[in-house]
Amino acid sequence: MLQSERYLNGLIEKDNVVTLKIYKKNFPKIELYILRNNGEREDAKDVFHDALLYLIIKHKEKPLKINSFEAYLFTTCKNIWRTKLKNKKEWVIKDNSVPLISKEDDLSLFILKEEYLDLYRDMFQLLSENCKEILGKYFSGQSYEDILNDLSYSSINTVRQRVFKCKSKIIKLIKADSRFLKLNK
Repeated sequence: MLQSERYLNGLIEKDNVVTLKIYKKNFPKIELYILRNNGEREDAKDVFHDALLYLIIKHKEKPLKINSFEAYLFTTCKNIWRTKLKNKKEWVIKDNSVPLISKEDDLSLFILKEEYLDLYRDMFQLLSENCKEILGKYFSGQSYEDILNDLSYSSINTVRQRVFKCKSKIIKLIKADSRFLKLNK
C-alpha cells in the first residue's frame, strides 16, 4: 500500500497515529507558507483542517490516486488559502469589518471549484500533445508572439486559430462529460 493511500485511509478511519504523523510532517510547511502570505497561525490551522477534510471527502467519493501525499496536501492548502485571501479581499469593507461567511459555504465553494478543476485536468489529458502544449503556454500567460517563436508556426494568425481550436475542443469535451452536467445543477 502506498504511503498516500495509507494516510488517506488513516484519515477516514480517524487513526490518531496517522493524523499526528501527517500533522507533524506537513503542518510546519503549511504554517510557514500562510505566515509568509498575510496569514496567522490560526489561519494555518483552519486551512490545514479544511484541506484534510477536503481530502477525506474526495477520497470517500472516489479513491484518490496521489503520487505524493505531501505535495497534494500542500497544493490543496495553498489553493484553500488563496481562495480565502480572495474572498477576504472581495468582502472587506472600508471600515475593515467583514461580513459573516459560513465556513461550510467557504469549503463547499472550494470543493466545487476543485471538482471543476479536476474535470478540466481530466479533459486536458484527452487533448492532442500539440493542443496540450499550446494551451499550456497560452494559459501560463505567454503571448501569441512567444508561442509563435517557441513552436515555429508560420504566423500569429495561425497561432490564434490553433489556440481557438484547442480551447473549443476542451470546452466540447468538458460539456460532454456527465460530471459537467452534475456540477451545473
